[in-house]
Amino acid sequence: MKEQPLDKHEPVFSIGVVAEKLGVAVQTIRLYEREGLIIPYKTESGQRRFSLHDLERLSCIRQMITEQGVNLQGIRRIMALIPCWEFRGGLDDQCRKCPAYYEASGPCWSLRDVGEKCLLEDCRDCTVYKISLPCSKMKEVIYGHKQKTHSQNERI
Repeated sequence: MKEQPLDKHEPVFSIGVVAEKLGVAVQTIRLYEREGLIIPYKTESGQRRFSLHDLERLSCIRQMITEQGVNLQGIRRIMALIPCWEFRGGLDDQCRKCPAYYEASGPCWSLRDVGEKCLLEDCRDCTVYKISLPCSKMKEVIYGHKQKTHSQNERI
């Protein structure tokens, strides 16, 4: 029987396992959830489950806090700069009417009021939430440009 690779977005880790891997308390993970930085999957019994993608996002959050000195409000504002409309079919009138277009206090998935494009979608399944957010590529995600490689710099 061939082993199936783990889907990066499949929620398989308990909150305890995630906290242990990150070296933080379970309450810290819950705080990040309350701040709208992550959206754990919840089982029917209410247990939180996290994916590899969630673990990568949490690792970036920890890196911003411990290595770069960014507080939670700063992280929320950085994530609010992600141009969700670019990942949802481009900027149109629906996007311009959406609070996420103007709101700068948190990522689009953390807002209570959303635009028409997002009304019926589960944010955890949204392409915007599923964007890979390694800390080293945050500007690439926000501004849509890629870092030049060493060989590209030599040609300039």
